[in-house]
Amino acid sequence: MIKKLVDYIAFSGLTAGIGFFTVIYMTKHMPIEDFGVVGIFMAVLYVLPQLISFSSVGLVSINKVKLQKKEFLLFSKSYFTFAMIVFSLVCLFSFLTSFFFSQYTLLFIIVPLIAFIQYFSMFHNAELIQDGKSRIFGSYRLILSIISLLLTMLFLTQFHLTWEGRAYAMLLSESVILLLSVYFSFTTLKNYKFSFDLDAYREYFYFGLPLLFGLGAGWLLNQADRFIVLHFFDLKSVGLYTLAYTIGTLLNIINQAATNTIIPYVYKELERKKGHIIIRKLNIYYSLSIVCFALIVGFSSFWYVPLLFEPLYSDAPKIILFISLGFSFNGIYRVTGSVIAFYKKNQLQAKILYASAILNIILSIIFIPFFGILSPAIGTFMAYILLATLSYSYGWKILQQEEKYESNF
Repeated sequence: MIKKLVDYIAFSGLTAGIGFFTVIYMTKHMPIEDFGVVGIFMAVLYVLPQLISFSSVGLVSINKVKLQKKEFLLFSKSYFTFAMIVFSLVCLFSFLTSFFFSQYTLLFIIVPLIAFIQYFSMFHNAELIQDGKSRIFGSYRLILSIISLLLTMLFLTQFHLTWEGRAYAMLLSESVILLLSVYFSFTTLKNYKFSFDLDAYREYFYFGLPLLFGLGAGWLLNQADRFIVLHFFDLKSVGLYTLAYTIGTLLNIINQAATNTIIPYVYKELERKKGHIIIRKLNIYYSLSIVCFALIVGFSSFWYVPLLFEPLYSDAPKIILFISLGFSFNGIYRVTGSVIAFYKKNQLQAKILYASAILNIILSIIFIPFFGILSPAIGTFMAYILLATLSYSYGWKILQQEEKYESNF
């Protein structure tokens, strides 16, 4: 597990570094208002791939543990067909909506396509993670970030595009990685055949429906702050907030690396009814380490932001600090959240997410007269504390019920 963690962190660190350079490059080659548009469509991309999967992508990891190879291949065929049906509906909705925002018609075409490609990447990533293929997974992520950076530089400098160039770069880079993965490792998609299975679709529907509602909560928790900033301030402020949020959420790359490492082991131990042992250790060690790292990222931003970015972004460090701390608690939440996910307590997960999301919205708005543009970051921080606390409490109760041991949480 330590070897895989090192692999994930190494690749994640390189990917984060390239992503950080990409952000610096974009802020220097596009107006702050256009960078705000990038933040808006990234907020939409947060939800669309999950919407296409009907929030049921968690079944991939679970079925990797529970199903034999042939059974899993049958599952993938019906699952891909289901996604294609949902994608068609998303495209129809996007086409109709584009008439009301004619200046952004390009986004209503490109963003659903990016989301559809990301859906397949999400599926294959879950396969690679569950199979322990950390280096293949990391290589794809690293190549994606490199191609995305190069294409972004090309479109911004040679074609003199702004947010449109970033959208084109994302579409092309995601497409290249999907083609590479199909050629080298994505055998489930390579062997795909149309499979209309109404019973399977019902399973995806009932599994994903609570999580789909939870996806709305996740969006409110992670992305709504940019729209709050847009409503109460302006697009220039959204650009500032987007920069700070992007840097703050680099911490989430570590969370994802840790999640990719531990989930296969956690799920196997939960299947053996021994999960409480590994969960207890992870709660202690990961919580301490991720909070310390968040403090380093947050406080050091007061030094590196003035050196690397234009004066327009001088207020970013305060936002970065709170967003980094917020995402440290996002990492803490994932430990016991994996227990809730494995036992398919999807309604509970949705309720926890909505409680946190509602707190985020309320605090983000009522704090504005006191903290200004910093208030959504504070709201996000407090909401993630609540999310981690509720997940911890309910996760241990579920473990006690399922594994029949004396809880001391």
